[in-house]
Amino acid sequence: MVTACSGSSAGGSEPGPLVDNTKWVPTEEGEALIGVRPPDAVCDLMPLDCDGLYPWPEGECVVLGGSPCVTAYVPECLDSFTVLAVYTRMPNPADTLAQPSLRDIRAGDEVEIRMRHATLTAPSNATARMMFVIGDVVALDYEVSIEPSPGTPPFFPTTKWTAPHDYPQGTQLLFHIDNHGSNEYMLIDVNLLDVDETK
Repeated sequence: MVTACSGSSAGGSEPGPLVDNTKWVPTEEGEALIGVRPPDAVCDLMPLDCDGLYPWPEGECVVLGGSPCVTAYVPECLDSFTVLAVYTRMPNPADTLAQPSLRDIRAGDEVEIRMRHATLTAPSNATARMMFVIGDVVALDYEVSIEPSPGTPPFFPTTKWTAPHDYPQGTQLLFHIDNHGSNEYMLIDVNLLDVDETK
């Protein structure tokens, strides 16, 4: 994991996106912050029935509507957004995806993280968890109980996180899902906010 530099650097940060939702890759790193992967956590990452769609076009989002494609994660087109969609189809998967940050973060900067989950279901009572890690800090940690019937309603976990110190461009970012059942999770966007607009 790339750790952050201590102290504060001169000059302001450039506001804008911290992630490119077409660039996420699976990783087994982050256990110190996320926790040890359960021994029975199995998730098949290889897309199925995705002929003509997979491999995903580099730098572009994918339209899955009407397709039989089954995939664990995909940069999906949603309105004007390219979101990272995570589709779980195994009984107890724990997925972690990683990419380097696109820009510097200075101490005191605010980062907005927006996520979503669809209606959650599971064979029995369970817990879902969505996490976002910036360098050495868990910036968003959301847990919700999954009700077997009628299911847990959709929700948009969102937070504005203040950086405790500097994080250089290239700092490792992690998006993590703990899940039971076949469900849909989404990372909408992660943005470094304009300091003047947050005052």
